[in-house]
Amino acid sequence: MPDVTFHNRGMNENDAREVVLVRAIEMADKDFATLSQEDRQYASRAAAELTRWSAAEKREPASAERYLAQRAHLLIGKLSERRPAVRRTAAAVAWRPWIDLVVPLAALVAGVLFERIGDRGQVNVLAFPLLVLVLWNLAVYLLVVISGLRGAVARGATGTEQRGLRAWLLDLARRAAPRGAKSLDVPLGRFMLEWATLSASLTGARIARVLHLAAALFAAGAVAGLYVRGLVFDYRAGWESTFLDASQVHALLSAILGPAAQALGQAFPTADQVSTLRFPASSGESAARWIHWYALTVAALVIVPRLALWAWAAWRAHRHAHRMDLDLAAPYFRRLLGGFTRGRARLRVLPYSFTLDEAAGDSLRTIARRLLGEDAELLQRPSVAFGEEARAVDGAMPADAQVALNLALFNLAATPEQENHGAFLDALRAGLPPPHAMLVDEGAYRRRLGTQPGSDERLAQRRDAWRAFATSRGWPIAIADLAAPDLTQIERELGAVLGQPE
Repeated sequence: MPDVTFHNRGMNENDAREVVLVRAIEMADKDFATLSQEDRQYASRAAAELTRWSAAEKREPASAERYLAQRAHLLIGKLSERRPAVRRTAAAVAWRPWIDLVVPLAALVAGVLFERIGDRGQVNVLAFPLLVLVLWNLAVYLLVVISGLRGAVARGATGTEQRGLRAWLLDLARRAAPRGAKSLDVPLGRFMLEWATLSASLTGARIARVLHLAAALFAAGAVAGLYVRGLVFDYRAGWESTFLDASQVHALLSAILGPAAQALGQAFPTADQVSTLRFPASSGESAARWIHWYALTVAALVIVPRLALWAWAAWRAHRHAHRMDLDLAAPYFRRLLGGFTRGRARLRVLPYSFTLDEAAGDSLRTIARRLLGEDAELLQRPSVAFGEEARAVDGAMPADAQVALNLALFNLAATPEQENHGAFLDALRAGLPPPHAMLVDEGAYRRRLGTQPGSDERLAQRRDAWRAFATSRGWPIAIADLAAPDLTQIERELGAVLGQPE
């Protein structure tokens, strides 16, 4: 048994993107037109060898996540030689690092240009642009608090914002989906949609990181621009208002700027002193102290909190980028990891009073590969005759004991009986280690009924009888026509019995 870890510790962003891309292509390429069966088997074997060799070098267990990433990398390399659109599609959805630099720098420049004081040389402390900046950011913080109370702050956005972000990403993916790539149109388009959904949290954290830093630099630029212009212009501070009187203006400004004045060891003007600064009756006073108060207030209420939020968003983005959680218990990954985690996976089929022809054997091998991976091996035991249920496991142990699934095979033409079919299942459960499941072939019974009146009802009744029988015994069951099995249905009905990797 290989020493393999399977704890789903996540993949880094690049590995996860390649794995999702290869999954989309393989799941759409059912006829092996894009990736041949030989391509896939070679990639699986080579990835397993490279992963185990690397793990041995590092003296650590082989990682299932590393195996999937290595396999995807090998297949994308092969695909890119044939279809350049594959590499371009993977690159199209990658984050652009220049965004983290250009947007904050543009915000800094905009901030410098934002804080322009009128030509009159007067500063209305009630209509000060920095006051608008402070109030806007306080409103943003309120939304963040509300988001936290709603339980979504850990994702960096409210539930509504997160859904909106995901919808926006999906729309971008649809617009960017490749055209003209013929057989690759559908899988590459599917990849972009799946990746947009999977990476929504990462993208949201990155957007938050950029916006918080941009907001901090915008505020810093506004303050810096104000001080630079204050070196060459003499501004007078005062106020004017149609609806507010001096006491109301004093209450408002002292609430916002009072802490800054106190921090600088300065006394904030009284209501009477504020009254003397009303334009146009007064020419105001030197704006220096008001500028200092506003600058300190902006630093305390905008720049520092925004930098803290930027650091939090940056940490979240880094964490998401290095841990993209894929559902490794999904059928696609379970099939790939079956051989890697257990060695060559084997499906043991034990027929009861049922003689299989060559076509049925081929179908069972196909089912084995679908459930357990491309390298899966079929172990077909001899059919157990009616009345010999006690000998169900004779010869099955210990030579072929290491199997991934024991599959009891029945014919739908027979009516399930507890004393016979039930005894057979009991013998299998007692003599063979789990997991166990049932597969009932309906092909012969369907063909026997043909187009007789009421054939559909009789077929449905027999299916219901077998399902009720399986339920009473606690056995998972799939019913299929082995002449043309529905692999998706079989996988859906029997896949869960294989269990999630530990």
